Amino acid sequence: MRERKKTRLAKLLDAVAENNSLHVKDAAEILDVSEMTVRRDLRDNPNEFDYFGGHIVLANGGSNSAPYDLGRATEVFENEKKAACKHCLQFIKPKDTIFVDCGTTLVHLVNMLPTDAELTLVCFALNIADQAIRKPNIKLVLIGGIYQPATTSFSPIQPETSFDGLAFNVGFFTAAGLDRKLGATCTTFREAMQKRAAISKSNKSILVTDSSKIDVVRPACFGQIDEFEQIITEKGAIDLEA
Repeated sequence: MRERKKTRLAKLLDAVAENNSLHVKDAAEILDVSEMTVRRDLRDNPNEFDYFGGHIVLANGGSNSAPYDLGRATEVFENEKKAACKHCLQFIKPKDTIFVDCGTTLVHLVNMLPTDAELTLVCFALNIADQAIRKPNIKLVLIGGIYQPATTSFSPIQPETSFDGLAFNVGFFTAAGLDRKLGATCTTFREAMQKRAAISKSNKSILVTDSSKIDVVRPACFGQIDEFEQIITEKGAIDLEA
């Protein structure tokens, strides 16, 4: 079984490299396995493959890789993301002002907030805002700018000043990579600048990520390990400095 899987992964690597990207359905046909098996292989090999909107690409920023896209299948590490967000609820108190970062992870945190939660929530992503407006007692502050379809977020004209006048009891941040030496990283420098600005306005900064992001490095660094009071994964709080 192990040799069969090793051969299948090698064949998948070759096919993706040859085509630059490959739809999961086509990959299943090439490998003569089910789409579920292909998705399982992708989940088990995050350092080799990324999965964007049903298309497989090579990971690690190679010439064949694609930029981050919110269309990436939400079932990838979905349970881990939900578990990590559940650990975060303890840090939110009534009447708090919180910042919620963009991406697919923290949507689950907003969904988990009680219906009657009285909070001020600041964000710059439409998918986060869409969930926040479903909570009648949440006051939503949406940071505007140029719309970025890939992440359904807004890029302010002057990101370094977009958070002026704001202050957060807690800021919840996500990362596409988390390295013990290089810190928290994401895929675009525009997004990194916004994250840094929000960190500077947060009384407590919490990084929320699933374990697959640990020891992964993306191009844009936005925070060192010691800048976050807590790093939360599906296992709860972890200490990467230990």
